[in-house]
This record gives sequence, C-alpha cells and structure tokens, in this order.
Amino acid sequence: MKRKTGSPGVHAYYDALRRIFELESGILTAALPHAGERGRNDEDRFRSFLGKVLPRRFSIGSGFLVCSDSSVMPSRQMDVVIYDEIYNSPLHRELAAYVFPVEMVYATVEVKGLLAPGDLVPILQSIADVRRLAREKYYVYYGDTPIGEGKADQRVVSKGEMVSKLPPRAFLFAYDATWRRHSSFVKAIESALAKVPDAHIHGVVVLAREWFACQVPYSNGPKVKHYSDNGLLRFVKHMIHTVASVEIRQMSIDRYLNIEAPSNTSLSKAFKSRRGRQKTHK
Repeated sequence: MKRKTGSPGVHAYYDALRRIFELESGILTAALPHAGERGRNDEDRFRSFLGKVLPRRFSIGSGFLVCSDSSVMPSRQMDVVIYDEIYNSPLHRELAAYVFPVEMVYATVEVKGLLAPGDLVPILQSIADVRRLAREKYYVYYGDTPIGEGKADQRVVSKGEMVSKLPPRAFLFAYDATWRRHSSFVKAIESALAKVPDAHIHGVVVLAREWFACQVPYSNGPKVKHYSDNGLLRFVKHMIHTVASVEIRQMSIDRYLNIEAPSNTSLSKAFKSRRGRQKTHK
C-alpha cells in the first residue's frame, strides 16, 4: 500500500490499531494450543498497548490487591493493574504477580478474548471485591512541630495520616463478544449491574465490534452510556481522564509493615483460600 504524504488523523490511526489487535488475537494468539496461554498472551498484548498510550506516571502490571486490614480478603489476581510507582511500591514483587496495596492502584482491567453474557456477573463481583478493599485506604503527610512546650524554635518532622475511600477505577477490555446486536450488549451490562449493585464499571470496549459503554454514576437504576463507533479511541480517551481523577499520595506503609502484628500470616491464608478459584482461561 502506498503511503500518503499527509497525516491519516487520529481516527484512522486507532482504526489501524484495532485491526492490528484483531489480527494478533485472531491469528497469532489463536496459534497457541492451550486456552490459558492464549488468555495470558491477550493480556500481555493489551498491557503492552497501554504502555504506549498512557502517560509514563501510570505503571502497568498484574497481581493481587490487598488492604491494611488483614481480615479483609485480597482480590483475585487481576489481569491488568494500573498503579503508582512514584510515591509507592508493591508489597511483594514476584515473577508470577505483584501484591499491590489498594492505596497505590489507579485502576484494574479485566481482559477477555471472547466476552459472553455469563462472564459479566463474575467480573462485576470481582470489581465489587476491590471496591470493598478501598474502604481501608490510608495516606501520610509530613509537617513540622515544636519538640516540646516552650521550644518553638526547636522543631522536628511530624507525620500525619489521612483517609480516602475513593476506589480504583474498573475497566473491561474484550477482543470480541458473542452478542450480535449492540442493544443486547447494553441490556446485558445493565442487567448484570443490577445483580451486583456494589460494582461500578468505568469503561467497557468490544474491540471487534467497536462498541464502548461506561456506567453513569448515581443513576436511577443501573444505566450506561453507550456508543457503536470508534470503540478503542473512546476507551483510551475515557481511561486517561478517569485514572487521572484518582489522587494518590504516599500510603501509610506502617499499616502494612507492622512488626508487632503477624499480618503476613493472615495474608498468606487468604491467598491460599483463593488459590483454587483462580481462572485458567479467558
């Protein structure tokens, strides 16, 4: 194909990216004989894509989310985690996955090769679990204070703690879906949201159909805005705005690295109880 001298424009650029995605998932990923490996391949490809379109301050990985209350169960392993690595660091960095304090997470993304109606409620339940973790978010700030009464000129650094309950944003990226009509897709999302009222989905894209939808906050019953064109472009634009709206500071690491309380033991038990429920394919 002869290359044009002028810029093709942003719509043509994202349409080309969509077609590349389709080829890579439909042919290259499909060449893998194991369903689990195909799923992981799709996730890796999507993480690589996010690395190209998101600002550098957003790090991209995969793993579990936890909060400082050891009695609250960790999330299941999330396909994609968009997190802060400027002020904070994961609790554990293992080869298979990281463990992220919820304070450092901007967003999570579920990745599906082929999205079907039966996938929606489990995905929303996972989102609801992450939102429950966000009820325990603690950050620190620093200031100076006198060392004692009558010693205003002798000051030391003091540490304060602040609470935030804003949950990470939640997205769903699907390479394709089983619905034939856009209207059926929208109704299925709203129906699933009604079954899991504690969840909130900030963006859903079906790449092959160019569908995009996002939940309307505090609506009278679950309601989504939806579009049937430029799905990938809308998804990226919406994600950039949405993750940027989550303010992240330095987390209260003392709540996690508590020398006096054996919190690691309870965390280990929580992971073991979830091990048998991890998904093996997309």
